[in-house]
Amino acid sequence: MMVIRPETPADYMPLRRFIQNAFETAPFCSGAEAEFVEGTLRQKERYIASLAFVATEGTELIGHIMLTHLAVQGRKNLKMLLLAPLAVRADKRRQGVGSRLVRYALQQAKEQGFDAVALAGNPAYYGRFGFSRMDGFGLHCQSAVPASYALVLALKENALNGPCATVIF
Repeated sequence: MMVIRPETPADYMPLRRFIQNAFETAPFCSGAEAEFVEGTLRQKERYIASLAFVATEGTELIGHIMLTHLAVQGRKNLKMLLLAPLAVRADKRRQGVGSRLVRYALQQAKEQGFDAVALAGNPAYYGRFGFSRMDGFGLHCQSAVPASYALVLALKENALNGPCATVIF
């Protein structure tokens, strides 16, 4: 039976290997996902311990998701998060692990009062959770993410209304 729980510092080293392995077989990856987690996302100004989760079966790690603070230039009152990474062990893909992690993390973010979540990902996959293109809300991604993969989801009604702004991954 799958259990979703908060990640702990004891998970960091196993997660580094897990993320590397998970993205080796992922259709879209940079090869530096584990370094991005440790070098950028777990830094104290971005990291939110209450929004980083692992999925386990018994003692085995089968999935991981993080939501971290995300800067938005031009809408400083918008409390936005970045969803990255979502990693599922290769033999557990297409079994609902990723979907359960996404739904759980989004619910936790909503309960904690955040306004929106952004990500760089496959619109066919993330569209099922309500994510759509950022540029439809006047938001543009600072990085080289193609516009069709720069996605956002409002957690509160009208949260994405406002002037044009730049999202900094």
